[in-house]
Amino acid sequence: MSKATEASTVRWTSREIGRADSGREGPTLVVLGGVHGNEPAGLHAGKRVLDALHEDQPTAMRGRVVLLAGNMRALNHTDAHTRYIDHDLNRLCTAVEMGMPSETSAEHAEMHELFAAIRAERARSSEMVLVDLHTTSADAPPVVVVEDSIRARTFVQKLGLPMYLGFEEELPGLVADRVTQELGCVSCVIEGGQHNDPRSIDVHEAVIWTAMDALGMLPIDAVMHDESPPLVVRGAVGEQAGCVYDIRHRHEITGEDFAMVDSIRSGSLVHAGRTVIAHEHGVDVLAVVRGRVFLPNRQTRRRIGDDGFFIVRRVGTGWLGLSARLRKQHWLHSVFSRLPGIYRMGDGSLMIDADIAAFCKRQVFHLLGYRLVRHDERDGGHGFRRYLRGVLAFIRAFSRGPIRGGPDADDPRFWIVRRHRLDQ
Repeated sequence: MSKATEASTVRWTSREIGRADSGREGPTLVVLGGVHGNEPAGLHAGKRVLDALHEDQPTAMRGRVVLLAGNMRALNHTDAHTRYIDHDLNRLCTAVEMGMPSETSAEHAEMHELFAAIRAERARSSEMVLVDLHTTSADAPPVVVVEDSIRARTFVQKLGLPMYLGFEEELPGLVADRVTQELGCVSCVIEGGQHNDPRSIDVHEAVIWTAMDALGMLPIDAVMHDESPPLVVRGAVGEQAGCVYDIRHRHEITGEDFAMVDSIRSGSLVHAGRTVIAHEHGVDVLAVVRGRVFLPNRQTRRRIGDDGFFIVRRVGTGWLGLSARLRKQHWLHSVFSRLPGIYRMGDGSLMIDADIAAFCKRQVFHLLGYRLVRHDERDGGHGFRRYLRGVLAFIRAFSRGPIRGGPDADDPRFWIVRRHRLDQ
């Protein structure tokens, strides 16, 4: 892998940057870069991989690699710090916004053009995987963000990166999540390092090679590398290799004066109600839950509505194994959906009394393979207090009896959860 820093003045003139097709049956790996205009590292990494494949023409390759550019208008903006023009493309891909015309905004046009290209690849592929390559404003080790489904976890565990679960619950409109929900494909987001660090390109390149190997498209050693891709990833990740985290809180920027505390870094341990993480509206922003800070926003330009920071918590590998076994027990899902205060919707989602949902917390839903579609920040308590509240919530729901016809879909007294599509 070349360590040279690719020029930041490159203009991206087409949605499809390139492809390498073996001509043999196999998976399609869609590599997406530049969803944010100030994050072109993934595109440079993808070009390196395509150049190597075209030069070496490895006979062992199966399937195809396709490199797509995300937000071309932002990528080609004269200001290199431009993340997006009107809207964050990586928060826009909801069903409602998908129904809006391209003329709505620059990013609506980008979204429709991008998904036309992705859908075309899916239509010609029996198996497709998408990796969405990003970089961060703050210095942090590379990670993979993925939907908490068994298929997705199985794939990304082979990449050698720390795994972060549950972001789609806090961030509606992710490109990768839309691909999974609409097209039924494993999709993941790779945060490869800091924006201007040339090693971020190296990491993204290593991840692409490793993904091809994991999918059975091309063995790692079928192409000559200056440094083994798994070693590149391992060196960048360090002691975080194999760690799994679950998101517990997202802070949305609401004030133009938002600023992270200088001493807070990605991975900093914070305590609920005690640790000052940022300043906003002239006051301290305290941690609302215990955990570790992830993706602190140190962008040159911050906008209201952007992510300020996240708080995550470590998940044990034993918990992942247990969840994989429980999710396959169909009787368990049947019993769960018939408990007092729980109602099945027409699309298979469940509406759950908010007090019962707060008792179950994220952990129980995630254990059984449900994603939170709508929820609030209410706290079910801890220890004995939590179990007492939970029992009382079930008793109240039982004594009330079922709501005739079920609750209204927009009733704020209920959370909505849904099984992960790839687990169904």
